[in-house]
Amino acid sequence: MKIKLIILILVFIFQITYSQELIQGKYIWGKIAKAVTFSSNLLRGTENKMASIKPFDVVHYRLDARLAMINAGFEGTMNIKVLITNATDSLLLHSVGLNFTSLTVNEIPASYSMFPTIETFSVRLPRVFTAGETLRVNINYIRDLNFPRPIYNKQGYYWFAKDTANKIEENIGYTMSEPIDARMWMPCYDDPSDKATCEINATVPIGYDAGSNGLLVGVTNNPDSTVTFRWREDLPITTYLMVISASKYSKFSQYYRRITNPSDSIEIINYMWKMDSAGTTWNARQAFSKVPRMMEVFSTIFGEYPFAKYGHAVAYPFYYGGMEHQTLTTVHRGWLSVGAYPFYDDWIAHELAHQWWGNLVTCKTWPDIWLNEGFATYSEILWREFNFGIQSRNELLKRYTMFADASWKFAIYDPQSQGIPLFTWNVYSKAAWVLHMLRYLVGDTAFFNILNNYRDTYNHSSATTQDLINIVNSTTGVNYDWFFNQWIYGKGWVKYAYQTSWNSGNNKFTVTIQQQQDANWPTYKMPVEIKFFWQWNDSIITVWDSLRLQSFDFTLTSQPDSIQIDPNNKILKQIDPIFTSVLDDESQIYGFKLFQNYPNPFNPATNFQFSITDNQLTSLIVYNILGQEVATVISEVMQPGIYTISWDASGLPSGVYYYKIINRNFTETKKMILLR
Repeated sequence: MKIKLIILILVFIFQITYSQELIQGKYIWGKIAKAVTFSSNLLRGTENKMASIKPFDVVHYRLDARLAMINAGFEGTMNIKVLITNATDSLLLHSVGLNFTSLTVNEIPASYSMFPTIETFSVRLPRVFTAGETLRVNINYIRDLNFPRPIYNKQGYYWFAKDTANKIEENIGYTMSEPIDARMWMPCYDDPSDKATCEINATVPIGYDAGSNGLLVGVTNNPDSTVTFRWREDLPITTYLMVISASKYSKFSQYYRRITNPSDSIEIINYMWKMDSAGTTWNARQAFSKVPRMMEVFSTIFGEYPFAKYGHAVAYPFYYGGMEHQTLTTVHRGWLSVGAYPFYDDWIAHELAHQWWGNLVTCKTWPDIWLNEGFATYSEILWREFNFGIQSRNELLKRYTMFADASWKFAIYDPQSQGIPLFTWNVYSKAAWVLHMLRYLVGDTAFFNILNNYRDTYNHSSATTQDLINIVNSTTGVNYDWFFNQWIYGKGWVKYAYQTSWNSGNNKFTVTIQQQQDANWPTYKMPVEIKFFWQWNDSIITVWDSLRLQSFDFTLTSQPDSIQIDPNNKILKQIDPIFTSVLDDESQIYGFKLFQNYPNPFNPATNFQFSITDNQLTSLIVYNILGQEVATVISEVMQPGIYTISWDASGLPSGVYYYKIINRNFTETKKMILLR
């Protein structure tokens, strides 16, 4: 999760009201500014072509990085171990803004060509290498401080000088690479499909600390007043998840006891400035206090935590909220806000969940980014459910229902091909909703079996959307391609409207459901729950709705007082109180008709819809169960047409009420329920 903050150099968050503003910028600004700084052709064209013809796999990276920490100086020696998969005499790798001082292949000087416009370089091998052979490319380089980079993003490596007036308490340097900025601080093959093990040895002046991926295997004090922190990640990692974070940090550790072996603990190492460890404004111990419990919950749901350590490196300035670097998440200082606590718990859980969904199993291509972000966002919802209960889960689902967000109108798969940025609410909250619906569709047992099978099949590897679909189909034994065609590859969401009728002669109650979403959005096929209300009881019946206009007949012992579509909010939908005819004769006129109010039951407001065909005095009156008039909603001469009138019942007690329309040529009464 890469969360851009509202302004570039962020004012600090001292109260929850500001935190509420952040949620609007959490994802929208998370990558929009970043995504537009590079060519979509580079990300979607050149990259894909490179992946399709790449005759090698990177097996291991060893980076020796030297950070000046008094300025943005960054020097490195990168050693890349490569396994040849198809005979080749050259390698095409990624680099931009790096000046090479030497390059060797198996310790022999080799020629290379730089292609800055496509951020790559080609290495000429000393001979043709055949499938199964390995080789090592060793590159000494200096990060070019004069290379033009946007002020606030696409730098790869970020450095800021101590400036207490602007809340920067110490010099700080860190990397931030998603989606394709690792090439800006190290030569590499910069694609999410390519994973390798890595060693990162970070040398900084004495007094500084440097965190990275995997385990700390050694610390060396050097004679030149520097210290080298040697980190090693023995499990596969992709380049955008590699990280260095350095500053004059304070540290504290927590421990998660593995659910599979409580005698074995995972260390959680947290890096922050000393004043933020347990301060009155910023308090890391408070902010991260639930992390061991989160690890326990996710390990119970998703399988045991998959790496050797976890932790956080707090950064400021940081133009995102959080970034799930493998085993060491980077978070914005604002997440430590005492005044906002526990507002950021969900996002801390999100970044942790990425260790399974995004790090253990990684999206194979950037069009599949929802597999990372949608899964991590739904993990927030699962954290709420498993730790706090259904009501808390539903509160977060409601927050993540975002029909007003512009990106939600687009298909979830491959945002950039549709002209929108890679990281928007579309691939976060809308994708999380799709997973919630899949759970409803297949049932809890099958859903969590799907997650386990998906994890087991693609652990320490990468997957596509089609790979997930195949897992869903094989796990359930049912073909659910149609579901993903609608919700992942299709645009928008479903918009229901409905109307009802009752035939007392045969006790037939008819519910007609209309799908009113845009014509270029899918016609959705979904099981729809309908809840029927009577004065003393209620009942839910599920129907399969799959047409733009579909009627369902029910034989009931008595007429329901009202109905509710999808009462448990299992479908990503809007319900429109206005039912628009889409019958063959579009000129059809309803005539005089009073429709069922919506919503019903209601609290405290509802909508009345009716149609009239002449210019007459029309009254709409509400009565209580004793027949006493409690409100005159309207009483006026009205033109022919279809009307929707809103009414607020504030001040009235819960109970059954009746509403009656009176016109010279027409009178009809319906029942409704006010529930407080």
